[in-house]
Amino acid sequence: MNDLATSFQHEIVTRTQPLSAWIHYHDQHAPSEIAAHWHQGIELSYTISGHIDDFTINGQHFRTSAGQLLVVNSQLIHSIHTHNTPESRALSVIYPYDYVRRLYPYDYVRRLYPKIETEIIAVNDPHQFTSAQQAMYLNLQGHFDQLYLALQRPSAVTNLRLEAETAQILSELLTYFTSAKASTGVMYGKDALAVERIQKISTYVAQHYTEPISLTDVAQQINVTKEYLTRFFKKQMAMTVGQYVNLVRAQHAYEDLLGERGNLTTIASMNGFASTRALNRAFQTVYHQSAAEIYKTKHTWD
Repeated sequence: MNDLATSFQHEIVTRTQPLSAWIHYHDQHAPSEIAAHWHQGIELSYTISGHIDDFTINGQHFRTSAGQLLVVNSQLIHSIHTHNTPESRALSVIYPYDYVRRLYPYDYVRRLYPKIETEIIAVNDPHQFTSAQQAMYLNLQGHFDQLYLALQRPSAVTNLRLEAETAQILSELLTYFTSAKASTGVMYGKDALAVERIQKISTYVAQHYTEPISLTDVAQQINVTKEYLTRFFKKQMAMTVGQYVNLVRAQHAYEDLLGERGNLTTIASMNGFASTRALNRAFQTVYHQSAAEIYKTKHTWD
């Protein structure tokens, strides 16, 4: 089996080759904070064991438990904050949007489910389920359990098993759990220019987070003024540019810290922080713990 992707750029979803979807397994060492972001893909999050303290989707907060599935429909801002424990296990599956619908309005090659442009998948509130949906939810849980087993027990046919399970999950969600977008009262979708600008900004930050980044630097990437950038980014991402840059830096520093790639001074410098004080301040904001506390906790679990 080919190696599963261990990271991804949020706004541009790439498939886990050679599969049709992006699949990732999260355990206790996964980042406990995922910055607010959005993408065109349809994202599924399934809690295998433990829980997620706060999975925020479009301003709505969810605390998950084992066996719970959350769906993030296309282009909704979402973020995660949790305190991982040794029992923490979860799966993420993201279906690229062009896999589900037509790639372009004038594309005559019909994709799997073109109606997704006028519908959303409504599965986050099981209390609203019909009896048929309750039965199908049990089926979905079984499919995610099979995904988990396939990842834990790799074999020559693992990719076939993953492809089959993810296709079945998508089929059941679209068959039993869709609702018309117009009935939700939620504004879905962003105009093409906003999508392009956010992607340029996120790409620039991903490529330069180890260096000093100013508002002027970012504004130049999308040919706007600093003042416009400030308003635009806050509206689209519900955070400031500076907060976003620090979140990206903190997430990379978190991985370096867990990978023991140096002391705190080295890790701070590697990830664009001016000092260990700045690193600790960012960690306190993002993870609600200092870098030293997270490092100690990691070794306690080991």
